[in-house]
Amino acid sequence: MSRPLPHHSAARALSRAALPCPSPPTASSGAGIDLRSGRAAVRPRRPRPLARRAWVAALLLAASGCESLAPAGPPREAPAAQARLELHADDAEVWAFSARIQGALAGPGSLEDCAVRVGDDVFPAAIEERQFFADVPLLEGDNEISARCRETLSGDLASPPVTYHVRLRDAPRALARSAFAEGKLVLDATGSEPGERSRAEIVGFEWLRLRGALSAPEPLGAGPRLELPAPDAGAPALYELRVRDERGRGDVARVAAPPGDPARANAPTWIDEAVVYGVVPPFFGAPPLDSVRAALPALAELGVNALWLSPLFATPPGDFGYAVTDYFDVRPDYGTAQDLEELVDEAHRLGLRVLLDLVPNHTSAKHPYFQHAEQRKTRSHTFTFYDRDAAGEPTHYFDWEHLPNLNYDSPEVERWMLEVSLHWVRRFGIDGYRVDAAWGIRQRRPELWSTWAAELRRVNPELLLIAEASARDPYYVEHGFDAAYDWTEELGHWAWEGVFDAPRGVAARLGAALAATAASTPRPERALRFINNNDTGARFITRHGPGLTRVAAAALLTLPGIPCIYSFDELGAEFEPYGGLTPVSRPAPGDLARHYEQLIRLRRSTAALRSPGLLTVHAGPDDEVFAYLRYGDDTSRFALVVLNFSGEPVKRTLALPKAFADSARGGLRDGLSGTTARLQADSLALDLEAWDVQVFMPR
Repeated sequence: MSRPLPHHSAARALSRAALPCPSPPTASSGAGIDLRSGRAAVRPRRPRPLARRAWVAALLLAASGCESLAPAGPPREAPAAQARLELHADDAEVWAFSARIQGALAGPGSLEDCAVRVGDDVFPAAIEERQFFADVPLLEGDNEISARCRETLSGDLASPPVTYHVRLRDAPRALARSAFAEGKLVLDATGSEPGERSRAEIVGFEWLRLRGALSAPEPLGAGPRLELPAPDAGAPALYELRVRDERGRGDVARVAAPPGDPARANAPTWIDEAVVYGVVPPFFGAPPLDSVRAALPALAELGVNALWLSPLFATPPGDFGYAVTDYFDVRPDYGTAQDLEELVDEAHRLGLRVLLDLVPNHTSAKHPYFQHAEQRKTRSHTFTFYDRDAAGEPTHYFDWEHLPNLNYDSPEVERWMLEVSLHWVRRFGIDGYRVDAAWGIRQRRPELWSTWAAELRRVNPELLLIAEASARDPYYVEHGFDAAYDWTEELGHWAWEGVFDAPRGVAARLGAALAATAASTPRPERALRFINNNDTGARFITRHGPGLTRVAAAALLTLPGIPCIYSFDELGAEFEPYGGLTPVSRPAPGDLARHYEQLIRLRRSTAALRSPGLLTVHAGPDDEVFAYLRYGDDTSRFALVVLNFSGEPVKRTLALPKAFADSARGGLRDGLSGTTARLQADSLALDLEAWDVQVFMPR
């Protein structure tokens, strides 16, 4: 849970109003003052001139705010009606190891000397008329902060203290790099960095190997640099680095061997095989996370290999999940952190990866940071955490007034969301993110995503990062994401929107949509394709019926791109995602489920269906038949997909381009039905049933 913003009573504030003063040095004591901390420092014992001692006394007076170094009575108490010292900020959670502390004099007079105390350390503060400020370092955890100034009329004044709670962990940062040199694989950890606050020396380097991303690690050796025999080509391996500093704090990073294909750099090795399944946990039953875990064997049997869980962070009751109130805790109506950990572990055991739906563009208006900012305005440390217009009002997109945008010009917000992203990877071993409203942050802070993705890949290069944004915009794959949505250039508009709305002309409209995507998308194979998701309203089968659903599903699973199946698509369940977070009534597995299972198995076993190559083949005058060739570098190993978007049987003759026809001289086999066919004069005679799907491959 987020730590609540603490408040101090007036009694506590008064009890800490006076800051302790060090004992005055004598000529023989050897005590001085450390200018950085304000603490007494030991110096060699040697006689000092009286003038020297007077100078030290003056310096102590300025740094600590003490009225006199000689024994005397307590500082004069200012009458209530007179001047007082106030810090601008209240208690706060802080996502940095430093902060600017500001305050001001309220009442008559002017300021002379000011200092800010953080714990036991004292820092001189700059004065600008009646205000003062100091940039001070902070420690992990609680930092009690107060100020003391000399005021010309009232003497020494002390502010009530505030507590800044630093949410960051002061630990080393592991950095693993790999390279080939003289036939060997070199693993290098010399770029690892000590903790940013402690700077404690890194004293331990341990290397391990993972045969696959979901396998257990095997020890390899120790040291900041390791040389190993080069791995066999095509043998997937990850190398894990664990570092430890002299305080016992540690960090973990991973690296893969350099890819042979530069185009595959910074992409997870499993991306071409990815078949994503969108999961809304409460739709599966109660308790939600336990119900999803119980469904994992059936999902593994279906053939999908990655689950995208809808947002499961804490949120107001009844919210779908995009109004987050705590990014570090599982929402209690879904289950516990242990439930999620067990779900991820079981998914990994079954070969399924788990993606979370990350919500970094905004928080809920009920998030404690926003609530405090609205109540205390600029006195709140988190006031600048939110994007604001010229009048200081929070901004939002569309009519999302309950979802205030975060301000990524704030380094603390950037660090906060990075720590959120790393938390779920480190704590639960999740395998990637679908990033909600990634387009919004791109509009406000376009340089953010590259550094965010690089830091996540430092921890695990096998993470899959999907932007909720249009794949037609090259920005996203150029700035760290692996994929983006199959949208048009218009925000939120599905590329296949309108394709299926009329019973005639589906094939022609789909062909036009695919051509538009291919023409403006640098990597169509990195488009996340779908026929249903959380934002498409009533399910596809409700709007278009089971026959068209069957053919559209085949297109989804045989076209270039990353296919995404949403909760119970394979069962033909009918519901609206935002209709309520209750279990969905779903039919028993039937023909549609077997159809999905066949298609997924065929995709995962056929390299051509996972390759980027796509060539539309003319199927005659009837535009209800849509056919296309799928191929990779080796065009002799292709797949010919034929879809009948009509409820009527169709007979057509399909001419193949010569290069593909030459590879099919030995005949073709339908990977779904097992039937065989032969070309005649480079053409294939098609005999299609209503809503038929055929996927031919050379025998």
